Amino acid sequence: METLKKIWVEEYPIYWYDTDRNGHLKMSGVANYLQESAWRHANHLGFGWEDLLKRNEFWVIISLMIRMTGKPAWGQKITVETWPKGVDRLFAYRDFKLMDSKGTVIGAATSAWMILDKDTRKPKNVDIVRPVLHLATHQDVLDCNPPLLKPLKEITATEPRKVRFSEVDQNGHVNNIRYIDWSLDAMHAEWHRTHRIKTMVINYLSEVDADEIIQISHGPAGEASEIVQGMREGDEKVIFRTRLDWEK
Repeated sequence: METLKKIWVEEYPIYWYDTDRNGHLKMSGVANYLQESAWRHANHLGFGWEDLLKRNEFWVIISLMIRMTGKPAWGQKITVETWPKGVDRLFAYRDFKLMDSKGTVIGAATSAWMILDKDTRKPKNVDIVRPVLHLATHQDVLDCNPPLLKPLKEITATEPRKVRFSEVDQNGHVNNIRYIDWSLDAMHAEWHRTHRIKTMVINYLSEVDADEIIQISHGPAGEASEIVQGMREGDEKVIFRTRLDWEK
């Protein structure tokens, strides 16, 4: 019988398509590696994608907070460690640690997840996790869980974006990684040349399908922070909020 692992460790090469114009790993690339590790660990523990599919359910990420201290670049390798922290009613929590090839910690992340019914799209109990809760590692890699972001108050700019077919995943909605790219695209190229994102927090608030129009706005949220908000044009429902904490 295979011994279940409390902490999942996975090494990834940094691919060209996950880097920005400076050759550094993009936030969406970081999130890709984190979620790939999360899926593999969940499968290993018996509550992965295929396990939930048998129950006509699927996992969705509700919020994610990433804090980077290093600048991993194309051609390098990073190691992701991840572990479940436990559950709270309808939510399951998972943390991550990122290291370079020398074992130096270059980033950390924390996340909250929910299970939805594939037909009703309504939340379900996370009871499938409970049999292995004794394996949960109650270790907080950051000083808090991903915070709930406040609505955007002051709008600097707004731009419409039509959801494309290629942005929809097997769960029948826009893949959550795309929201991160939308958030970064909201800031113009010149801004990215002079600013480096240290911490990103994103709240996923609603599903979106192909051909829908999303009004993406951004504005200041403090001295060195920006809020990006996506609102569906049809019903004016906010579908995500992102906070970008930056340094020059």
